[in-house]
Amino acid sequence: MVALAALLLASGCTVYVKRGAPRPNIDLAEQQATLGLVLESAVRDHFVVSNEAANKLDVDQWRGTLEDGFRVGFGSAFRLDATPADLKLQVLEAELSFAVTDASVAAVQAQIRYKARLVDAQGQVLKRSSGTVMSKRSAGLHRAATVLAANAVESLYEQISADFFTEQDKGGSDKKASDGASATDAAY
Repeated sequence: MVALAALLLASGCTVYVKRGAPRPNIDLAEQQATLGLVLESAVRDHFVVSNEAANKLDVDQWRGTLEDGFRVGFGSAFRLDATPADLKLQVLEAELSFAVTDASVAAVQAQIRYKARLVDAQGQVLKRSSGTVMSKRSAGLHRAATVLAANAVESLYEQISADFFTEQDKGGSDKKASDGASATDAAY
């Protein structure tokens, strides 16, 4: 955090993170179930990422970035426009921050601390996922803050997809449901 503060202090300006265009790399079989996204109120649309420097990271349209990533990531496998949806991806927390990866070249990586649940139409929790995911690359904060944030959203949905729609076989390796049914169908 001190290194990030030093990077921001040296630059002397506000860094803006706007609505990004995440493109998660998710490959799921086509599902019969419909899927909806619920962003809880703790997932704010506009906020300032706190840091120790006088500068700030001003994040705007965060919920839109998360919604866009959801549509791109899961749209090829699920029908997303159904109301009410058979399944809902409930995001309880999606806190964006940045971590220094190389102070010598002022490179940072975006990260998202998250909590998510897969719930059925009645609100019963089927699966849970939580953790911290990182963007797949690092770059200079001022030039690439929005791109890095969108890249971290890609990692978020790729992790959630693996957690919710991949089942463990008896040997402990992951396998995706290949018959067109999601791994959560057994929970019904």
